Amino acid sequence: MTITLVILAVAVVFVLWRLSSVLGQDQGFIPQFDRDTGRTDQDAPPADEPVAAQEPFALTPDEVDPASDFAEIEGVLSQISEKDKLFQPSEFLRDAGNAFEMILGAFASGDKDTLSSFVSKDVYAGFAQAIDDRDANGQNLELTLLKAPETQYYAAEITGNTAFVTLTVRSEQIQVVRDKEGEITSGDPNQTSTVEDHWNFSRKLGSSDPIWTLIATQA
Repeated sequence: MTITLVILAVAVVFVLWRLSSVLGQDQGFIPQFDRDTGRTDQDAPPADEPVAAQEPFALTPDEVDPASDFAEIEGVLSQISEKDKLFQPSEFLRDAGNAFEMILGAFASGDKDTLSSFVSKDVYAGFAQAIDDRDANGQNLELTLLKAPETQYYAAEITGNTAFVTLTVRSEQIQVVRDKEGEITSGDPNQTSTVEDHWNFSRKLGSSDPIWTLIATQA
């Protein structure tokens, strides 16, 4: 189903709002794919309650970027699944797409509260500064995400006890920047752009913390 998300917010130059320069290289934020995983003892299931079995590992060709080696990625993801019972390839792609939408929307709209729950302290500082700078410029960004982003596996590897997964994220967007008088300074409200990014996540295998950290992005 087509999803239309229109965000009116203070503008930033094209490179900034696409997240590339804010996230930069080797700057990470932490998408909390399961924000309800923190449990107290009272939340834990009874000791005699059976633990649900892990779903069998499965990866389909359409979940991998055609430019990548399917067999190689399948092998690495299978190893990750063996060591991390929380990892499911299709769920990871879905959650990463949701994180992309939420982070892009929060950054464009200047929603610092949402950003703070998805990014590390250092990266949050960069986002917050960019938002403040946009406020000072008095410009507005109209960003339309025409549908949910497409996510596919691009690369995967395990180094030591740390897993690295790179995704291709494709999205269809309309970007328009207006000045404080409402005049368009860049972009076209009738022009759709297909944007492709690569997001690189990492996680220490065997950790009880289900959070994957986004350590780099590249347009």
